[in-house]
Amino acid sequence: MTGAGGQVGRSLRQELPAARFLTRQDLDVTDGAAVRSLLKGTDVVVHLAAMTNVDRCEAEPDAAERVNGWGTGVVVDAAAASGARVVYLSTDYVFDGRKRGEYIEDDAPAPVNVYGRSKLAGEERVRAREENLIVRTSWVFGDGRNFVRTIVDAARAGRPLRVVDDQRGRPTWAGDLASALAHAVGAGTRGILHVAGDGEPCTWAELAELALEAASLTAPVERIDTDTYRRESDRVVAPRPANSVLSLERARTLGVPLADWRPSVGRCVEGLV
Repeated sequence: MTGAGGQVGRSLRQELPAARFLTRQDLDVTDGAAVRSLLKGTDVVVHLAAMTNVDRCEAEPDAAERVNGWGTGVVVDAAAASGARVVYLSTDYVFDGRKRGEYIEDDAPAPVNVYGRSKLAGEERVRAREENLIVRTSWVFGDGRNFVRTIVDAARAGRPLRVVDDQRGRPTWAGDLASALAHAVGAGTRGILHVAGDGEPCTWAELAELALEAASLTAPVERIDTDTYRRESDRVVAPRPANSVLSLERARTLGVPLADWRPSVGRCVEGLV
């Protein structure tokens, strides 16, 4: 497994205890010789390594393309040489957000930011072999740097909370996603699969309010629109899709374990220190 030091990788340690967990310090996925050496003899490669900070990707597009696009190609080629299939974690941000309903696996990607484009480039490399699997997910929170932790930490510090309320998606707890990934690995699922938190989708502001409630904090959340947030920011802010709600119907049909994201927010907050 690549990218084992991230939120999902840490959660997968409980689900796939026999796997070999390679962190960013263990493996640079853009180093072809190192990737071929470390992946030799494997049957399945769960490829999580990525540059995932969306705004940083926008500011550093070459780095994003190298890690998320080129690096994924390096992993796919090394896996093919070893006879292994790849399970690749991708994103809802491969879509432009203009669709009114939920995005299904067959909808045409049209990313609006560098992060989405770089992850789509990775998808294209993974799709070159039919035994591989692309798992698209969204709004991941867990043990590490993420939106839920940022909101709770800001509220505890007494900082004002102004949160975007015109982007809609499915929050996903890393622990729930890890369970779904482990199921897909064991089932030999192929193609493209959407996996995210089940239940009614929400906006970032609604997620913030639920996180504060779970943490027993009463800080007010000021709801703002995306244009206001970008205009008032002092750094590069990548465009985001207004609607990135992923359909979970294929996952349900295949028996993939899904969990309501709302109780999972509480479980995540309980682990914050």
